Amino acid sequence: MYKEIIERFIQAQKDARAAYAAAAAFEREQLPGLESYQYGVSVPDNIDTLKELRKFCYNLAGLVVNRARREFAPPGARLELSDEEEREHAGIDIADAIDRGAVPDLDTLWASLSSRYGAGGGLELAYRQAAQCLIRSFGLSRRQEVQRTASAVILRKSVHSEGVYGRTGVRKIGVSGGRQTAVHCLAALETFAAKAGATDLATRLERFDVSGLEFTYRQKERFPSMDLVFFKDYWEFKFSHELAEQLMLFIGEYGASFMAERD
Repeated sequence: MYKEIIERFIQAQKDARAAYAAAAAFEREQLPGLESYQYGVSVPDNIDTLKELRKFCYNLAGLVVNRARREFAPPGARLELSDEEEREHAGIDIADAIDRGAVPDLDTLWASLSSRYGAGGGLELAYRQAAQCLIRSFGLSRRQEVQRTASAVILRKSVHSEGVYGRTGVRKIGVSGGRQTAVHCLAALETFAAKAGATDLATRLERFDVSGLEFTYRQKERFPSMDLVFFKDYWEFKFSHELAEQLMLFIGEYGASFMAERD
């Protein structure tokens, strides 16, 4: 399928080049004797055509990997895949193929992705990635006990905030406060919640948008079985004991080897 898409694109380039050539020839017939720069119609040269083809093929390869991210990830979860690494694993060199006059074999790329991440491979990888993200976010290690109270298990995520101009006491995530890591942490929690069957929590996390988020010191955001409390330089996650136990089991199953590397 992907090979045919590229072949049709190449044919479209040829058709367009022929149309430009015909238009240029007509213009020159009607206006003979002008300098080349005085004509309005120019024919794309080979270099421009190859650049356009390379760009198209790289974009299409990215869409192939995006398809794998969508189809092989758990529902509501992120599956992080590197476009370049997946092309290398499949033995796909787009630039080399085009330079040789061959059609890049993106069907082989899809077959490689399906083999690696189909039949549960994508689920396993997404859960490992989520567990690793949570370990990094909360600074977890086997040598450090988590904080427990009578009502909750508390984990903290470093997020620097700054005041909102003109609004006393109102804060937002700072320019270098780690907005992206906060987004990834919440997405990892959503992945865990969906895996643990905590559907209400997963749904709330999916809808919780940190872009443009403003809060006051110690403001509390309530989630099912979890509270999120905002401080100046960190966010405090308070999990119910039942949910925390499920979280630790999830991290133990999918993040144990990663945590061991951090010790």
